[in-house]
Amino acid sequence: MATAEAVLRTVTTEGSVHRAAALLYGHWKRLSAAAIRSRFHSRVGDEWLKRRAESCRPDLVLGLEADGDTRAVLEIYRVAKTHAEIALSVEDAYQGCGYGRQLFSAALGHAREMGIETVEASFSHDNRAMLQIALSAGAKIIAESGNRCATIWL
Repeated sequence: MATAEAVLRTVTTEGSVHRAAALLYGHWKRLSAAAIRSRFHSRVGDEWLKRRAESCRPDLVLGLEADGDTRAVLEIYRVAKTHAEIALSVEDAYQGCGYGRQLFSAALGHAREMGIETVEASFSHDNRAMLQIALSAGAKIIAESGNRCATIWL
């Protein structure tokens, strides 16, 4: 398990779409097959990851840097005026270090500042770490089709 101290970075998509795409793709391609399935709810290849990074438009990307690279990423996607979806991924060697919890907490603060009132995160049924992070933030959890959906009112 990695023990490096992490530095939080914020990447806005406004004016930096290419920088956000490069950060996301670089991070996603370092994820294990299990972490990719956890993030995207499917098995996907490198070309798909590259196209996804180039085409997605998160409203905000938060990254934790450690050992010279971005090791954990949280994306915020506004889907309505006061509602957003969030996605979180942490490289295997950095899981269990509190990076996901730190990003999640920071993201909720940013979402409030953006005028978001509710956020949702979907994750696989066996992702106990994400379940604990969501519950500690006061989420209501609904199980559906082998996945869980967490809703948090800010």
